[in-house]
Amino acid sequence: MGFTSDVIRTFFTRKIQKPIKQESIIQQPEVEPKTIKKVYNKNKNTKYKQVLKHLIEKGTIDSWTAINLYGATRLSDIIFRLRNRGYDIVSIHNTAYDRNKELCNYTTYKYNNNGTN
Repeated sequence: MGFTSDVIRTFFTRKIQKPIKQESIIQQPEVEPKTIKKVYNKNKNTKYKQVLKHLIEKGTIDSWTAINLYGATRLSDIIFRLRNRGYDIVSIHNTAYDRNKELCNYTTYKYNNNGTN
């Protein structure tokens, strides 16, 4: 018996699978995808609201304070949105030495309460 006879024997002795009947396949019912509805909760204490409350109560805020107290790493965006809403917020540019004794710049935001908001 050689290689050719082994191939022929394997080919002809292999079991042939019968085709699956269509009735035996379980049909899954068609389910419409659920629509996810975004719900905006006005009572939710967002970083935006926390920073606004801090500005109203304390008067000023800087990035380091916002990060430590509220986890707000994008304070400039929050200030931008507050200004667009009509809040009078002034930027105060500061310079200080960091722990490596190098000059660094940072901004403190001050809320001017003119009785408008």
